[in-house]
Amino acid sequence: MVKPAEIPFTEALESVLVNIWGGTKSNLDASLIKKTRKALVEIRGAYRFKGEFRKKYPSTIQYRLAKNRAGYLAAFGQRHAYLTYAHLKRVESKNPELIPQPQETKSELVITTLGAGAAIETFGICFFYNEESQKLRKLRLNLVEKVDAWIPNRHTVFDKLLKGTFRKLDVIPVDIDCDLTKDCIPKLANYYDAIAKSDILLIYNVMNEITTIHSSMVWRNIKFILNSVEQPLLILLAEPSAPNASPRINWLKTQLAQCTDVILTSDEEEFFFDSGPLRIEFENTGIGLNDRLFGQTMDGSKPQLKTSLKRTHMACRTKPQSPISIEQVLKQLAMLQLKRGKKGRFVRQSKQQQTFWDKYPGWDKLQ
Repeated sequence: MVKPAEIPFTEALESVLVNIWGGTKSNLDASLIKKTRKALVEIRGAYRFKGEFRKKYPSTIQYRLAKNRAGYLAAFGQRHAYLTYAHLKRVESKNPELIPQPQETKSELVITTLGAGAAIETFGICFFYNEESQKLRKLRLNLVEKVDAWIPNRHTVFDKLLKGTFRKLDVIPVDIDCDLTKDCIPKLANYYDAIAKSDILLIYNVMNEITTIHSSMVWRNIKFILNSVEQPLLILLAEPSAPNASPRINWLKTQLAQCTDVILTSDEEEFFFDSGPLRIEFENTGIGLNDRLFGQTMDGSKPQLKTSLKRTHMACRTKPQSPISIEQVLKQLAMLQLKRGKKGRFVRQSKQQQTFWDKYPGWDKLQ
């Protein structure tokens, strides 16, 4: 088994929360604990009643605001970090051979994650691979996210949480600024080499934030990623199972089922984190993060420490494809009106102005 973390999970998570609030101390003071508790209650309500009471709970949460990022991680951070471990365990129970293995020479794994946020879900993946021994030593991350305010927060996750738990792990993140509701292909094409080596595509807690009106563009962007990967790709999808969120997710599950081999799928399953190697509990020290956020009465109430999570989820695997030649890639880019710029990046081609004779060839011969 992996050695106990030198930095306990909740202590590392507290460091991330301090970073979000812009604090100067190593932990949350009483004032920030109070603000964090208020924020996590609001976020829980927003996810539970998404779109129902628009004046109180908006259909889209603005994560550029520090209070929403802090509330999100306080409410879901520990459960989301452990969810990927539980998800991979279920895939392993179906067929261990479907689990991507780190490259033998470099012990390297490449993960592309959509709507990366704080990327706290990477903890569960690292724990899965290193539970028995240090199989994973180099983690390459392609982090697709439109809210750049998350960047310093997730780098704190890498430094404090991942490296604090797995001392020999080297984390190499690549931040890809993309809004999935818009045409991301030009930007994704700039990272083609990195994305093509992906072993796992993680789609966690992002689709529920995107209305179905954007589904065709979102699928176009995801399909570009699927077509770019050079080897069989394990796709892990997990989203809130609230009734109001399901239309935003079910269309993608349907699309994936048509072009991949489905390993497992569930409309709703409750994952429990009250036992096993990764469990959520009070520290019982009086100074731990869970003790202070959920174990102390403040202003006449206290939020509940939740140790389970209901999710609609899916695991599937792309079918092996023959390698795409560079000629095919260039042809596809030309169809998309893209080309390589002077600095090597892909840029939009300017449309050539057509003349009358280009538009109507042979017209003069009809006269």
